[in-house]
Amino acid sequence: MASQLFYRFLYTKGMSMYIETRKNKNGNEYYVAVDRYRDPLTGTLKRASVSFKVDSVQARRQAVRELEEKIEKIIDDIEKQFKSETITTFGELKCKWFDDWSTTVKESTINREILVLERLSEMIPDKILLKIITPLFIKNCLVEYKNKYKASHSTLQHIKCTLNKMFDYGVLHNIIQISPSRVIRLNASVDDKIQRRNRSEAKFLNEIEVQVLFTELNNCRNKSYLDLAIFLVGTGCRIGEASALRISDFDFEKQTVEISKSLQSNNLKVIDFYDDSTKTVAGEREILLPNFVVDAVKRVIIRNNDLQDRITESASKAFWETDYLFKTEYGSPITSHSFREVLTRINNSLKNNCEEKYGFKWTKNAVPHSFRHIHISALRNNANVSLKEVQSRVGHVEAETTNGYTHLESESQEKSVQAITDFFKQIDFAQ
Repeated sequence: MASQLFYRFLYTKGMSMYIETRKNKNGNEYYVAVDRYRDPLTGTLKRASVSFKVDSVQARRQAVRELEEKIEKIIDDIEKQFKSETITTFGELKCKWFDDWSTTVKESTINREILVLERLSEMIPDKILLKIITPLFIKNCLVEYKNKYKASHSTLQHIKCTLNKMFDYGVLHNIIQISPSRVIRLNASVDDKIQRRNRSEAKFLNEIEVQVLFTELNNCRNKSYLDLAIFLVGTGCRIGEASALRISDFDFEKQTVEISKSLQSNNLKVIDFYDDSTKTVAGEREILLPNFVVDAVKRVIIRNNDLQDRITESASKAFWETDYLFKTEYGSPITSHSFREVLTRINNSLKNNCEEKYGFKWTKNAVPHSFRHIHISALRNNANVSLKEVQSRVGHVEAETTNGYTHLESESQEKSVQAITDFFKQIDFAQ
């Protein structure tokens, strides 16, 4: 009777399911509900089953439910490999991509990208349907943004790069068929190219300009800014890497420094500064130090000891007790922002009085990254130093990146140390 009721139930459900009676190794009977489903990937029929012990209508109905759920899950898991989520608007795609992408990058990178997303919201409303977004639509949006905000070519490139990542995500997850931004080419105007070249060249200083800049830094009340500049020229470190250094990172017997972290301070209070990883995996490296860099570091250590004595005697809340190497007058680490402020004041001063004081016009814009440019260029201009050695020293993964820093005419680090020492000797200030 139970079987008749059950098969009537299956008939009303319109299913092809059937029941098998089996025996286990002990000879006891049990029951198996079996059904077939079509594999979404291959189109072939496959079999799924669930077992139950008691032959009753209730048990069989439970088996039907479990088997339905099992087949549905199998098909869902397979379809997840190639079927898209139901995403129809630009805003949904933007949020979905950002949630996925933000787990793969640093917080500082996320914060920069948030600014780009805010710009995108001005160009493309969140409610706009993905199906109407075409390459022409994207191009017109970029043109409108450039005209409205007088945006630079590099700004538009950044926005387009974010769009590329977003739409590529949509293509990968079968949300859209093609990326409407990939086919767009942003051609820089002649003025854009000239401005970009001038900005790049303004950051690079030759020997005479470095000498003048060092002289001006030596006039600062806090001499650690000068020794930081010397350290950056001698090592090619990024400013964030130098800001994160402690004495424990140095091996004075081997004359090396271990680069394993970078200070994150952007838009943060001093109390919230934290050590982050280096920009790339290749950024973790050991650098052999020239003698003039070791001397600069030792001067900083002596200066820090004097500062610690003043902090102990003063007990003022204006001071910060930190173990960072390069410090401001109040003990907080010198960051890219604080160093840039000092260099900006010097740049402005030199634009007004460089010709009178040093006999030539100051046309440069020295920034913290300038010293890395100087280091790499000095090495690349020396025929004895291989490109691979330079990459290892400055933490570059791609050769193209290193070559991009070259402004001059063209695994061991001894040759690099000799090359940068020779460069430093050309600066009269070093004598």
